[in-house]
Amino acid sequence: MGLGVMLAWLGRVSGASIAVLYAAFSLTDMVLSLAAFHEGVAEGNPLLAWLMPNGLFVPFKLLLTALIACLIAHFYPRKHIQPAAWLALVLTAAVNAYHLWGLSVV
Repeated sequence: MGLGVMLAWLGRVSGASIAVLYAAFSLTDMVLSLAAFHEGVAEGNPLLAWLMPNGLFVPFKLLLTALIACLIAHFYPRKHIQPAAWLALVLTAAVNAYHLWGLSVV
């Protein structure tokens, strides 16, 4: 697939589909984080690390995921927002890959 074809395809992707994909990646991150916590791995994000012992990790993660997904779906049609939405997908996918790697060596 040529670069032009790929860019044309990316131009037709809807904000709703990007939002759903982001939510799936983010919820996968949450599940993998919980699995890592079960294995004794500490949370690297200081805010989430503080929320964990207070029983607020899952509700906060769900709320944050829903908020960001809604923002992506709403603002994605604006061309200047699209690179940030794709960056969020790439970063969340990279975090999931890191989780999978980390869980495989624990």
